[in-house]
Amino acid sequence: MKKITLLVLLFAILVLNGQTAEAFPAGENPVIGQTYYITGRNVWIRDEPNTNIEAIASYRFGEPVTLLGVEGNGKWGHVRLCNGWDRYVHMDYVGPMSAVKAKQKDTSLLLITLDRVYDDVERLMESMYPNGPNEKAPSPAQRTASCKALMQRLNDAGINLENSAASAKAKNDIRDFIGKMKVLINALAEWDNGGEEQYTPYFLDTFMPAYDQVGDQYR
Repeated sequence: MKKITLLVLLFAILVLNGQTAEAFPAGENPVIGQTYYITGRNVWIRDEPNTNIEAIASYRFGEPVTLLGVEGNGKWGHVRLCNGWDRYVHMDYVGPMSAVKAKQKDTSLLLITLDRVYDDVERLMESMYPNGPNEKAPSPAQRTASCKALMQRLNDAGINLENSAASAKAKNDIRDFIGKMKVLINALAEWDNGGEEQYTPYFLDTFMPAYDQVGDQYR
């Protein structure tokens, strides 16, 4: 009886150790400390390894995370996000770059680039509202320089779009989306001349619906 119990226990250990998340190729197991990537289009990030815990954010396809540990019989990854936070994500949506490449579309890398430009647009907007006495909003000159750099990144993305293998419809949709992002940047550049009043309504009513639609189709 004792021998049977030991065999069952050994089998369970081997099975658990051999568990591989869905996004990992057969025979490849997650390595603690390694950088991996989000393999779903929009993947929930949580404070605890539990789907009953409300998600605090979503991470986009292709975004990097550092694996700090694996919990819940291999179901949950304890990861470090780009902003330094330590949080949890389901391991079915974390994998090596090979998993990202296997799923990516002709437009995926371009959308990841645009996601990062958008993140920086939002950071610049948020910087206009300092959180404490030790923080200051950027000066008009600093804001102008930041907007110019953001515009250049969008122009470069536009060139990459036109040279890509994306379909005519995809190019038209993404081209239109880039134009909407430029409207946001122009609002930031003209923050003191009506841009502040323009930014939020345009963001909510026009930009975000387009952002969600383009992301779902082309990321």
